[in-house]
Amino acid sequence: MIPKKNTAIDVTLEKSSTGTWTVPETSRHQIKPWQRLWLATGIIYFLMLAGSYYMLVPNLERIERKMVFSVTEEVRRYDGMAFAGESPRKIFKIARSQGYAPWIASVRSMYRIGPEGNAGFDSVEKAYRDAITDLPAKRNLGVMICFVAWLMPMSVLYAIGLVIDWIKRGARTIERK
Repeated sequence: MIPKKNTAIDVTLEKSSTGTWTVPETSRHQIKPWQRLWLATGIIYFLMLAGSYYMLVPNLERIERKMVFSVTEEVRRYDGMAFAGESPRKIFKIARSQGYAPWIASVRSMYRIGPEGNAGFDSVEKAYRDAITDLPAKRNLGVMICFVAWLMPMSVLYAIGLVIDWIKRGARTIERK
């Protein structure tokens, strides 16, 4: 036979609104309503920041499109009717399929742009190379900014929730006394 222990067990009871006594639910590992709201808000805010990051931080295709647009604008300086009636998508598709350097060379020969255009085309190439070189740093900086832009407000919001919950718990203990 197993001997029984004579230890006292403390049980806290709460009186419900109907007048019955019940054992309070343990609040271990339960997510409180304000924490659910914080979590939902954090997810929505994260998605907004991710969308903004995608729209604002350049990618390789945007840099290439900008370069092709700059080349077409440079050609228009010498021939105002160059690329008239052609869609930008078609121009970009042709430039991409031929390769950018051969496409630029063929455009220059087609519109008879000689050495006088070297300065303009060199500045376009320099801007393109700089943009390609800076791309990884801009992406990393964008990710860090988004992380901080998410972390700071969400931390403050969580702290506000903790303070409000702490105040509510204090008010409940005062009411019980």
